[in-house]
Amino acid sequence: MPVPQTLLTLAAAATLVGALAGPAAAASDEEHADARKDVVTRSAFSDDPPRKVDPSRRLGDIMTVATSYGTDLVVTTRFRNLQDLGHQEFHWWIRTPASRYPYEATLVVNQGQRKGRLTLLDPDANNLRCASAALDRTRRSVTLTVPGTCVGEPETVRVGSGVLFVLNDREFWDDARIDGAVKDGWKYGPSVTRALPSGRAAS
Repeated sequence: MPVPQTLLTLAAAATLVGALAGPAAAASDEEHADARKDVVTRSAFSDDPPRKVDPSRRLGDIMTVATSYGTDLVVTTRFRNLQDLGHQEFHWWIRTPASRYPYEATLVVNQGQRKGRLTLLDPDANNLRCASAALDRTRRSVTLTVPGTCVGEPETVRVGSGVLFVLNDREFWDDARIDGAVKDGWKYGPSVTRALPSGRAAS
């Protein structure tokens, strides 16, 4: 299933918003608790931004997102419910100080699939094959792992993420950092500073 037009058209707007906002305070690790019952929905045939909040929706409702950055960038997202149902997309945008546009990672999982398909595009839309994603339905979590070398080993990164689930001609969206809304692409978290193991210097 192709990425919905909403994500494509909002990418440029998100880049501009991130640039105008300026750098955020840096940290070595970061964890954010997303509001519960804030999944928004729309018709799968609509091009309008999803606005209607569905508080009864547990499937795909993000609880927390944790980010760490050392040798690898690791982003773990936990959900209220992660049942194998419908078409599921997990999205991550990774901003580095040197990139005007983000690296974009997408894990697409259709019903009945155990692992799904992960793609990672660099800011020039080249397909990179250096990332991995682990889907754990028992723990209701998805973990993205990207080696630092894959994104140029920057000193800091910022990550935005969210999900899109499709079921019975309805789309269900949740941004990991915006309560009850999805707008201007995925909202970025604060800068996370690279922390290498003791004895290893940055290249």
